[in-house]
Amino acid sequence: MKLLTAEQFRMADAYTIQHEPISSVNLMERAATRCYEQITNITNNTVCVFAGTGNNGGDGLAIARMLLKSGRDVRIFICGRENSMSADCKTNYLRLKKLNAPVNFITSEKNIPEITPDSTVIDAMFGTGLNKPLEGIAASVAQKINHQTCTVVSIDIPSGLFADEHTPPSCITVKADYTLTFQRLKRCMLFAENALNTGQIMVLNIGLNETYMDSLPSSFTLTDDETVKKILLPRKKFSHKGTYGHALLLTGSKGKAGAAVLAAKGCIRTGAGLSTAYIPDTLLTIMQTAVPEAMCITDRSTDYLTTLPDLSSYTAIGAGPGLGTQKQTITLVGELLKQAECPLILDADALNCISMNKKLLRQLPENSILTPHPKEFERLFGKCKNDFERNEIQIAASVKYKAVIVLKGAYTCISTKDGKCHYNTSGNAGLAKGGSGDVLTGIITSLRAQGYSAEDAAVAGVYLHGMAADLAVAQQSEYSITATEVTDFSGKAIRMLMGR
Repeated sequence: MKLLTAEQFRMADAYTIQHEPISSVNLMERAATRCYEQITNITNNTVCVFAGTGNNGGDGLAIARMLLKSGRDVRIFICGRENSMSADCKTNYLRLKKLNAPVNFITSEKNIPEITPDSTVIDAMFGTGLNKPLEGIAASVAQKINHQTCTVVSIDIPSGLFADEHTPPSCITVKADYTLTFQRLKRCMLFAENALNTGQIMVLNIGLNETYMDSLPSSFTLTDDETVKKILLPRKKFSHKGTYGHALLLTGSKGKAGAAVLAAKGCIRTGAGLSTAYIPDTLLTIMQTAVPEAMCITDRSTDYLTTLPDLSSYTAIGAGPGLGTQKQTITLVGELLKQAECPLILDADALNCISMNKKLLRQLPENSILTPHPKEFERLFGKCKNDFERNEIQIAASVKYKAVIVLKGAYTCISTKDGKCHYNTSGNAGLAKGGSGDVLTGIITSLRAQGYSAEDAAVAGVYLHGMAADLAVAQQSEYSITATEVTDFSGKAIRMLMGR
């Protein structure tokens, strides 16, 4: 599913209006109806609607009318003057007047109303088309809303937030508890820097033409069930363990056997025909007991990896979980980059080893997969001023090093060597604990060993990992789920996607 710009959403509106066909005001009515349905589930308090004079304001006025007709106590305020309204906003204003609804125009800061703490505010001042900071009355209203303890619901996007670029901290932006956005997420909603503004996001289908939307050019996509269903292949009836590759995991050091165990479990649970863990000798008993399905070979060192094994028989190699950053291990990672003739997946300490000798970046084999969390990314590629800048640096690094980079977090971003970005939509905050990344390394290594491309292995692996966590949360909680439970639910995730 493509991630579109604000301008492309405007084009999708126009296309739908022309080809459904439907009038623009009736499309607005449809959007308002979807919002009304959600708002009635969120609150039954007094509602204060703050509307602008554009189409976002028109949405707000239509919602106000629906709430009034349902018997709710609604106060309506328009930031601006009647003569500055868009056509559809004006239509909804006139419909309110027919109901004899009291509509108040805010034309100066003096008549900005008080907001009671037990009310619900509907923010419908500005939508995705905003391209400059809020100022004047709108800015003052936004500040007033932010200083209250009431529930705030923003329509499509919080007023003041830029849809497609970084919103500077100096900009005044409504801080919503809920954002009811139309048809698809907006790019700004995928970054942590805006989480306090957007609150809980609900995507409402308002019937925009999906075929047209997917025909528009975009380097950004959202990964969903349908994306991964197209990637995963059914197992062949007449197959054997050799059919599905042989994964090697370079993992573990003294005190970090768990990382090796979790990576191996992730690998085995997602279909690799054979899985071998190359570990320090100290970890052998633990691994053979915890993961009997995995084969093990050991380094001559008892505590950490120092030399490479023979790499010739493997179809993919995952390196990094629990590896450590000793001098000999850094050398080992450098040798791995030189010697490996099969696909590489580099995580955790493998990335930290590279960041300690950045010349190694130039030795990355084409189509390597790197899976950093934000701090590991920063060590590799430098500090970033904001999430949008980090995303651009990530894309540039993927293109420069011809690598797939999996930047982990909410909406994990997967960038490719041709400059594309896939934002993942599965997963939850239960993954924010140790061991989750080790499991992901195992999953992606497994898929790569089975012959999936670097891009497909990363996209499908991240989605499966998140979906397994979602299934685990349904029976546990975000506080309590463990990385082991993510591996336990990975099979159910695959079955739900593939029907087997």
